[in-house]
Amino acid sequence: MRHLVAAVVFAWAAGPSAADDYPHVYLTNDKLKVKVYLPDAEKGFYRGTRFDHAGVFGEVEFAGHKLFGPWKEKHDPTNHDDIIGPAEEFGMQEPLGYSEAKVGGTFLKIGVGELEKPKEEKYHFANRYKVVKPAAWKRVDAINNGVIWEAEQKANGFGYRYVKIVFVTGASLTVVHGVRNTGDKPITTDFYNHNFFNVDGDGVGPNYSIAFPFEVGAKDQKGKFGDLVELKGKELRFKDKLTDGFVMAGMTGFDPKRDDRGFNLRHGPSRITVGVRTGYPLAKLNVWGVKTTICPEPFLLIENLKPGEWREWMTSYEFTRNPLKK
Repeated sequence: MRHLVAAVVFAWAAGPSAADDYPHVYLTNDKLKVKVYLPDAEKGFYRGTRFDHAGVFGEVEFAGHKLFGPWKEKHDPTNHDDIIGPAEEFGMQEPLGYSEAKVGGTFLKIGVGELEKPKEEKYHFANRYKVVKPAAWKRVDAINNGVIWEAEQKANGFGYRYVKIVFVTGASLTVVHGVRNTGDKPITTDFYNHNFFNVDGDGVGPNYSIAFPFEVGAKDQKGKFGDLVELKGKELRFKDKLTDGFVMAGMTGFDPKRDDRGFNLRHGPSRITVGVRTGYPLAKLNVWGVKTTICPEPFLLIENLKPGEWREWMTSYEFTRNPLKK
C-alpha cells in the first residue's frame, strides 16, 4: 500500500453543504473540478446494492464543460443504477459466497456490504438485496487533491480489505484500487467500470465516438446496436441519434496479452476527448448506451486470489480539448 500513496500530500477541498445535497467533497485544481460523493449508508447519494459506494462521482468540470452528468430525470439513491460518472462494480455475475449461501443467509458484495440472499433462481445485479451489514468505510485524507477509503468485511469464510484512492493531477483523474484476501477461501470475482459518459447533457448520437487501439468488432448485439452503430477500423460511431431503446454489444478484437488497455471517448461539438487507460488486461469489453449516456465497460478478472494475497490496479482519465481547425 505504501507505494500507492508515496510522494503526495493531503489537500482536498470540502464541498459546501446544502439541505437537498448529499455528503461530498470537491477535488480541484486549475484544470479540473470533480465532485466526489462520500459513502454513507443513511445519507449517501448512492445506497444501492450494485455499485461500489466509495468514490461515487458527480459531474466533472473541464474547459468550461460538464462531463459524466446525470442521465436520469429522477434520482432514487437505493436503485441499482441511479448513479453517475465512472461507476464501478465487483461481482456483476456473482458476489463472494452467493452460491454457498442458503436462502436467508448472507454473501459479500465488495464495496457494498453483507447482503441477504432471497429465494431466487440466481443472482442479478439489478435486484434490491437486503443489506444486513453495510461496508464500514474509513476515510484517510492523506493525498494531494484526493481521498483514500478503506473497508474490511468477513462472512462465511470469505473476507476482504479494500482500499480505494481517487485523486486529480493536472488534467487527469486517477482511481487506484487494492484488494487483500483476509478470509479463508480464495477470491474469484469480476470487476468493471460502467463509465456513464456524456458531455453537457448532449444526447447520444453522431456527436460521440469511441476510438480503440485495435480493429474493433462486435458480438452479441442487442437493442438498436446493429441499426445505429457503425464500426470502422478502430472506431465506433453512431449513424443517427439514439432517441429510444438502447444499444448493447460485446467488443471484439482486443488481446489481453497486448497493451489494449484503453480507449478514447470523443465529443465533437465540445472538442473534448477523454483518454481512458486501464492498468489491467481486459477480460471483457462491453458497450452499452441509452439516449442520455454512452458507456464503454472494461472488465478485469480477479482469479483465485489466495488468503493473504494482495491485488492492485488503477484506471486513469486524461481530459484534453482539441484546438479549433483553421
